Amino acid sequence: MADYINYRVTKDLESEGRSDSFMDVGIHENVELTKVEYGKTDNGNEFLAFYFVNPANETLSHTEWKPRAKDAEKLESAVINQMKRVKQIVTKFVPQERFEFNASSFKEFADNVIRILGNDYKGKKVRIKVVYSGKYTSLPNYSKFQFIESMDVPKEKSKIKMLSIDKVTREDTPDPTQTVNSNPFVNAVTNTDTSVSSDKDLPF
Repeated sequence: MADYINYRVTKDLESEGRSDSFMDVGIHENVELTKVEYGKTDNGNEFLAFYFVNPANETLSHTEWKPRAKDAEKLESAVINQMKRVKQIVTKFVPQERFEFNASSFKEFADNVIRILGNDYKGKKVRIKVVYSGKYTSLPNYSKFQFIESMDVPKEKSKIKMLSIDKVTREDTPDPTQTVNSNPFVNAVTNTDTSVSSDKDLPF
């Protein structure tokens, strides 16, 4: 008797590879922010994601995860640096004086970011730096140096520079503190502990 095999074909069965192109490392110009969203992964990790597209229709997602640390000082440092990174992004689309609020949770923080941005980012072009974050490209995880600016800034006056600390090669071996996220458009990794980078991690 032949072995019993059950073929269950559903709409979730993928039969074709994705055709999306993703931004490579380097400095990209005339980039647009297309979407900002708050969400949770299947295992409950909260994130705030920024989605970008360049003129070549290449996409980039930058994900800010809810900081986690057992040490209160490390947690505070991670939160401060996260706020600085997000502020650097948001204030390229809205005036700096509008980016002021209090929040008592990561979700409240993310909701305020989305509220303040509104639709003001649509149609505004920016220059961004793209680096590797593990196996995937993203905006840098630090806040000390400029990684995004308005295209109103002439290229010769740009403050965005590729630095020696920027990761420009892909890491094929996953970080043991990270697990693969089923959503490839959310930067593909999930922080499981204190893997939120801060400027204190820099070598100077």
